[in-house]
Amino acid sequence: MKNNTSILSKSANYIGLFFLVAISTFKIYASPLSITNVSANKSKYFFETNRVWINVTGAQGAFSQTLMGYRTGATDGIDHGLDGAYMNDGAIALASLIGNVRYAIQFKGLPFTSADVVPLSFSASYSGTYTFAIDHLDGFFTNSSLGIYIHDTVTNTYNNLKTSGYTFTSEAGMYNSRFELTYTTGSTALGIGQNTFNAENLNLSQNNDNIIIDSGTTLLKDITLYSINGTLLYQNHDINSSQTTISSLILSQQPIIIKVTTEGGITVTKKWLYL
Repeated sequence: MKNNTSILSKSANYIGLFFLVAISTFKIYASPLSITNVSANKSKYFFETNRVWINVTGAQGAFSQTLMGYRTGATDGIDHGLDGAYMNDGAIALASLIGNVRYAIQFKGLPFTSADVVPLSFSASYSGTYTFAIDHLDGFFTNSSLGIYIHDTVTNTYNNLKTSGYTFTSEAGMYNSRFELTYTTGSTALGIGQNTFNAENLNLSQNNDNIIIDSGTTLLKDITLYSINGTLLYQNHDINSSQTTISSLILSQQPIIIKVTTEGGITVTKKWLYL
């Protein structure tokens, strides 16, 4: 899993790091940024060792990486001297989110809980196929019983990067709600265990250009439609009904992904062919 282009490997010199470490007196460092005595300063900034470096790669050598860590003294918010804001968009970019701000480096506090969910930001300058993979990890992340998952909210799948990389397709653009970093899967992460609402309860039909969505007796809150490549086609956050009709979509015949969230907070995703 080791990759020599890691943004924070153990080598002594880092040329071309494009992130800002949040400090109480804000400073902007011109690129390329060179840090020449990392070993000497390691105890000040990186003495905790619960970290995972995640890569995303694409065609023609496109590469981006983000670091997620957990340590004493960190919080879920912005931590001065620890978190590093992302600031260099290349052909592709991967970062974690604190609110709406992208971070190349993010630390959270201890004790760690496997129910934690970290929103990720992914952007691409061209349509194509991309792959998430673990570069390397340390601390409790090396525990074989702890999974490290990419949750793709478009396909509603959880992919354990400790087992294999996750390959997906995407159109050009920035996606701040498609991917999440999680440590558990599905209903375990959501805490909904025994609820029986699932994709089989979601009935889809088409009348001319109109899409009819029926969830039986379950009230829906949100509906989102995506193309198979992850492009947002439609979104409505104020349904409050068990049946709704989506009209005025200009679509060619294609498979689409329909994601609904119930008033009870359950999210279900279903792939469907629009004719």
